[in-house]
Amino acid sequence: MPERLAAAWKASATANASKSYICAPKNRPIGHSNMSTKHPSPTEGKDLDIGVVYTRTEMFLETHKKAITIAAVGLLVVVAGILGYQKGIAEPRAKEAADLMWKAEYYFEIDSLDKAMNGDDQWPGFLSIAEDFGSTPSGELANYYLGAIYMQKGDYEAALGHYKEADLGDDVLRVMAVGGQGDALVELDRADEAVKLFEKAAGMAKNEFTTPMYLMKAGILHQQAGNWKGAAKAFKRVADEFPLSSDASVARKYAGYAEAMGG
Repeated sequence: MPERLAAAWKASATANASKSYICAPKNRPIGHSNMSTKHPSPTEGKDLDIGVVYTRTEMFLETHKKAITIAAVGLLVVVAGILGYQKGIAEPRAKEAADLMWKAEYYFEIDSLDKAMNGDDQWPGFLSIAEDFGSTPSGELANYYLGAIYMQKGDYEAALGHYKEADLGDDVLRVMAVGGQGDALVELDRADEAVKLFEKAAGMAKNEFTTPMYLMKAGILHQQAGNWKGAAKAFKRVADEFPLSSDASVARKYAGYAEAMGG
């Protein structure tokens, strides 16, 4: 992703991080999650409230749809340049897929998710592009979009499958695809698998937004499973490595609590 765009993402994410996020996917009640959404103090021995942390992924997607589209276009331009020397099948198919993507991305940006998936009378949607051009950068990107759409629709198995198919070159989108798999697994009550993916996402491309977010998610799942050592490690990393993060204060508090509980 171009540095200018990355800076814009960071600035916008930082600005939004201080807000109280109540955005929830379509067809899912606000605040609903398989993770706890209580507001206890550590001394009460209850689970950490994950409402803000958990919905931040959704809010990121909601507030950065245009930026994601811009980043995606930039990624396709870069890949097109790399493929420029290739003749025959790969280059024309990649270009054709890229040319077909714009309308589905537009529908995604304006929150017309059904049209983004299925297309309209003139232009294909992400489903067709993923199926027909799956080996191209646009096909990979279409799978990412489909994962995000299915999460909002509450079809977590479908979201998981498409996120797995999204092999992206952009750092932020690649991390979000792996983290998206974790979110889908949480909704499917597969927390043991989810925590591994959150940890993987946190370690893929260090930055001020996705890294602490996924460390917090990993810490929450460790805490809920009674793995105090793992929880303390995750929370402590947020507090120590990202002291300016909106999560740093609560991470510091819960790191101390986890360490005390773990003896």
